[in-house]
Amino acid sequence: MERQEAWQKPVSRRAFLAGTGGFLAGAALGSRLLGAVGLAAPAQPDVPAWPWTYVPLDPEVVRRKGYDGFMEGGCCYGVAWAILSELQEKVGHPFTGVPADMFRYGAGGAAGWGTLCGALNGAAAMINLVTPQSDCTPLVNELFGWYCDTALPTEKSNGFGPANVPSVAGSPLCHISLSRWAEAEGTKVTERKQRCAKLTGDVAARAVELLNAWHAGQFVPAYVPAESVGECMTCHGPDGLADTHGKMDCVQCHEPH
Repeated sequence: MERQEAWQKPVSRRAFLAGTGGFLAGAALGSRLLGAVGLAAPAQPDVPAWPWTYVPLDPEVVRRKGYDGFMEGGCCYGVAWAILSELQEKVGHPFTGVPADMFRYGAGGAAGWGTLCGALNGAAAMINLVTPQSDCTPLVNELFGWYCDTALPTEKSNGFGPANVPSVAGSPLCHISLSRWAEAEGTKVTERKQRCAKLTGDVAARAVELLNAWHAGQFVPAYVPAESVGECMTCHGPDGLADTHGKMDCVQCHEPH
């Protein structure tokens, strides 16, 4: 008969559990001994309940940071980093535990898909981090509406680099925003770097302006969706066919009927 080595012999369930219990007990004892001599791993700070504390920020500091952040990681990263880095400096924990790199995915309308403008994507995430849902939604509505109706880049951010022709997107979609700008500037979307960097700064600054007003108890929602939205939703909204929903200007993509 072949001789079995010790490591080859079957172990009963009782012996396994006994061994496991001994290991855990030893680990617990070791942890207490390490703590007694000051070698235990430091306790991790508690993560506070959402939403996290917001403090007013300087929109112009954030505007410049948004521009610079775009050059580092794109539009979504640029806005999120601009706001997050200021909160990390002025508040510290828990914002210091959030990696800005997680927002790099949003460039070009999320991995270049041309959907929601990455600048709006990053801004909405930061607004949501510091406000309750009941306040977040109207703040995001206001920011998106401002983006749709405002000629961007603004004069303030246009000074950060070679001037670009401002354009009104009429939509929060990267695809439409870029196409309208390229048409206004008479150029190709491949030449968008300076324009999008400045727009990123503008969105970051506007998000902070809205958050500052909210923090001071002075935020009053003012955005009203385009007239076409109400007209189209009369038939296609929840009280009609209920075959769509949204707040974007319908006639940008659809013929009125």
